[in-house]
Amino acid sequence: MKCTERRALAGALIFFLILATIYNATAAPFESPDEVSHFYYVVQLLESGELPVMPPPAGDAPHYGQEGTQAPLYYGSAALFIRALTAPLGLDLGNAPAALLHNPHSSCRADLTARYNRAYLPHDPHQERFPYTGRVRVLHLACFWSSLLATATLAGIFAATRELFPQTPAAAWLALGLTSLTPEFLYIAGAVNNDNLVAALTTWGGYFIFRVLHHGPTWRRTLWLGLLSGLAILSKLSGIILLPLALAALLWAEPWPSNWRGWQHRVWQRLPQLLTLAGICAALTGWWFFRNWQLYGDLTAMQPHLATLPTRPHGSWGLILSDLPHLFRSWWGAFGCAMPPGPLYLFYLGMTSSSLWGLSRARLGRELSTATWGMVTAWLALMAAAYLQWNWQSSAAKGRLLYPALVIIAALGGRGGAYWHTQHRQLSWLGGGLLALSALALPFTTLRPLYAPPPLYADSQAIQPQHPLTGQFGEAIALLGYDLNSHTFQPGDELDVTLYWQALARPAENYTLAIQLVSALPADDSTLLNFNGWTGGGNYPTGLWHPGDVLADRYRLQLPAEIARAQGWQLAVVLFERTSGERLPFIVAGDPRAAATLAQVGVSASNARAGVPPTGQQLETPIIFGEALKLEGHALATTETALQLTLWWRSKSPLAQNLTTFVHLYDAEGEMLATADRPPLHGGFPTSLWQPGDRVQDEYTIALPAEAARPLRLGLGWYNPANGARPTAIRAEENLPAAEYLITVPEEVP
Repeated sequence: MKCTERRALAGALIFFLILATIYNATAAPFESPDEVSHFYYVVQLLESGELPVMPPPAGDAPHYGQEGTQAPLYYGSAALFIRALTAPLGLDLGNAPAALLHNPHSSCRADLTARYNRAYLPHDPHQERFPYTGRVRVLHLACFWSSLLATATLAGIFAATRELFPQTPAAAWLALGLTSLTPEFLYIAGAVNNDNLVAALTTWGGYFIFRVLHHGPTWRRTLWLGLLSGLAILSKLSGIILLPLALAALLWAEPWPSNWRGWQHRVWQRLPQLLTLAGICAALTGWWFFRNWQLYGDLTAMQPHLATLPTRPHGSWGLILSDLPHLFRSWWGAFGCAMPPGPLYLFYLGMTSSSLWGLSRARLGRELSTATWGMVTAWLALMAAAYLQWNWQSSAAKGRLLYPALVIIAALGGRGGAYWHTQHRQLSWLGGGLLALSALALPFTTLRPLYAPPPLYADSQAIQPQHPLTGQFGEAIALLGYDLNSHTFQPGDELDVTLYWQALARPAENYTLAIQLVSALPADDSTLLNFNGWTGGGNYPTGLWHPGDVLADRYRLQLPAEIARAQGWQLAVVLFERTSGERLPFIVAGDPRAAATLAQVGVSASNARAGVPPTGQQLETPIIFGEALKLEGHALATTETALQLTLWWRSKSPLAQNLTTFVHLYDAEGEMLATADRPPLHGGFPTSLWQPGDRVQDEYTIALPAEAARPLRLGLGWYNPANGARPTAIRAEENLPAAEYLITVPEEVP
């Protein structure tokens, strides 16, 4: 390799290491797949120097979970790396035993489209900011070790691809570029995960296998293959596929014997090397298999591993096929509970398809010998068999499970890309540029926003809520105010509310926040909206708040698309203890309340015809009050002591005032006998919240006097309670006297 190429390769590897570190820094601690278990395996080695045991000893509840049965090399190497830097970096695992509580409201496993509660664990921004503290700092250092291993994997991919396709130098560069810019590979490279070490070892094993196939087996290559095969198995059981491939390479190296006797001679000739390779591997791994047999009666420790996982009672090809879309997505990028934008996968599908098309046009038969073709095919077949065997038992369609064959996949992808680079260089550069752009953007557009804490402020003077409040939940949590995007909504609209909190002291626990729209109608306890979760969108629960914290906690909640009728709703905020359901009292001026009622909002009906008066109750000529309110119908019923009046209103234009409906009962002489004045729906739907087109059905009860001169009449209309002013009442362009619509009560009201 020329000096300029070495510099270019070094630059590419350094760039990847920087990019992987960005993924490390932007991803939320412990949210990567199984990262808690992987990390606490390392912690187990750091603290006790002993390997984990499953199930753990009585009374012990370690966080390493099912990963406690994994092969130890990755975790041991990470522990040594951390131990070497403990003093220089001032590492402290004093808070490692602290409980890692799972978010009971997390949507991570159920709904990847949810906007909030995507975090699986609580996060303290005071600990998770650079330069980090406690176990979070140790975690990031372990992640950096993974990034170094992934960098070694990339170097191996470059070397192996150049060895595999020596006549197409561009293939090695493109294999390096495609892999280093694959977001999922970057994400795993920035996480605590043993796939990083098994990928590095099998990749370099691939390099030596191709060296053997092309240049013949030497003792040096044999020793390397034995060492890499054993270490790969000690990294993860899936690394075992390297051993049969390495043994096969010693026999398949060309020139091939011409007959069966020649093959027999080859076996005897290579037997010392075969035994040496297998012996090195056995020496490295034998103790591990023996330990598993002693502990679990299972050489591979797969049974205790599977015992902790949900398994499929019956595997089927249908299930395997249904997993393929997720396998594709997770190969390119599926960051735990954070998924890149859907359209981006169309681009990745285009990249995959173009590489496959390029491979089909590359005439590989002229570049690869029969032995090399056989090795590539065998490698992919073994990987496919291992993947199928695992997924037949447990649903785990994860691209990183294919990393023991990453060297082959990357090399073939690079060779397919080399065709396009040769034939259509501009398209090649365009695809590479878009891949780089997505790899650079995703940490900031997908990873960080999903787990970001709410904005924090030094004190309450730094915020200016639209609606200030002076109340607190219990003794530790003050609600300083809120912002609200509107007081009127249509079905399907987003209610955008920001709550401004202050920690007066350290709250006792992680209280559940409930944001509710509760019916404002008397004796109606229905709820239109009920959001539950930890504060900070699930990312900063109250139990982690530091005294003095002031935070802006924003929520955009979508209203239902189907709403039966237009009415008013109370926007309420509740904090409660999830297990018992006990609410923290909201205290205002010493008065404890069950909830903080922030505002009353109006929501229209989804059906514009909802609230239309029935046939027979409709007015032929509606009455218009103040050009804003239309009386479309009315109905009367009676009991022995009262009249029951039903009115059907419709809003024509917005009103700034909250008007009161008056309903007066008059005798034949015009003397007022009774009234039923009140705001609409008993105050449950003020007119300032009515939107054009809203229809409101309201019912009134008017007491009937024992004796009164008949016929009786009802007068109805509206007035402003602040000054008594009545809006005009118009029927067929005629102003009604006193802005009052009169209804004659029949002698016998049905």
